[in-house]
Amino acid sequence: MATQTKRSYGKERTFGDIIYNPKTKSVFCSINLGFFGKTTVTLVKRQDDGAYDLMKAYTDHNGQEQVVCIGKTFPSKRKDGSVVDGLTQGTLGLLKRYDSEKKKELTDSSDALFITTHKLKENKPLGDSGLVKVGYISGRFGIEDDITSNNSASSQEENYQNDEPQYDDDGDEVPF
Repeated sequence: MATQTKRSYGKERTFGDIIYNPKTKSVFCSINLGFFGKTTVTLVKRQDDGAYDLMKAYTDHNGQEQVVCIGKTFPSKRKDGSVVDGLTQGTLGLLKRYDSEKKKELTDSSDALFITTHKLKENKPLGDSGLVKVGYISGRFGIEDDITSNNSASSQEENYQNDEPQYDDDGDEVPF
């Protein structure tokens, strides 16, 4: 049985436009996250459910161009189970944690960006560029709540009572 994570959610915001390039027959979006930067993600539509694989290009340590699936969206459903046309939803985890069973780091969605893709009713050409706006991505951050807030507050106070540094610096001045 899966455990339910209790989260606090931020405000729903628009993170970028979904653009179609007729020349390459590709759909992409640039997600702008302020300080964390802007990243371009290609959306590849899955035939089985009409939702998207989120693909990200990168250059590996050998200088070779690689593409990796960083996430998936899934069809949005109403309470009665019917699919909402033009909407898909997905979760992009913000943390990595080491899984001792699988012996590798995996993305953890305890803290995550919950995204929704919105398809426009009418496509909008973007000037003379040949590109077409076909939708947009919105989302909100969900940060895991500290369930043991009473216990952790007292344990944190105990950890910070000693003002002495807990490292051996041999008298060197650390410029930090």
